[in-house]
Amino acid sequence: MEGPLSELLGLVVRKEDSAGDVVDWGRAEVVNGHQFPVDYMNFIERLGGGSFEESLDIRLPLVAASDAEHGIRAISPEALADPLTHRWTDPDAAATYRVEDMVIWGETAGADTLCWITGDAAPDAWPVAVYSRNDLAWTVYQCTLTEFILRTLRAEFDVCPLSDASLFGLESPRFLSTREEAEMMDRGIDPWS
Repeated sequence: MEGPLSELLGLVVRKEDSAGDVVDWGRAEVVNGHQFPVDYMNFIERLGGGSFEESLDIRLPLVAASDAEHGIRAISPEALADPLTHRWTDPDAAATYRVEDMVIWGETAGADTLCWITGDAAPDAWPVAVYSRNDLAWTVYQCTLTEFILRTLRAEFDVCPLSDASLFGLESPRFLSTREEAEMMDRGIDPWS
């Protein structure tokens, strides 16, 4: 494994025995109705669904319809009906991309929504789009999920792409999988203190 995920793993502080999530990707593809980018599958297999510093949550793919509340999902019909959901920081993006083609893979403590724009492209070519609570608009980033996270942690964007800048340029961010966080809470331990 090389590239952005390897670099990200070198930055992130995890529990010693931490492991990613095992996902039946064939089943996930059927339930979700689409394939997944290879970088995302590798991310989930190495880190799992979880949170960076309780600020950026990465969702797992749905493997059953009952997972819909916490898994990757399309933007809801209610949100699609809201005109604010169709605003873009770059007016040219509105002519290129459709909000209806977005799939939510992450959310922030600052109420931002992070998506792939699926469109007609192959999954490995899906750009990342962030709906910023500060801008009330979408901004498109031509990179993978892993590259986006790595560039955010390294402060490689001109401005922080997230409303909450706590991860921007953060050295040695902590990552806890959803499973690890739940296990700690079950033992009465605050996982983020």
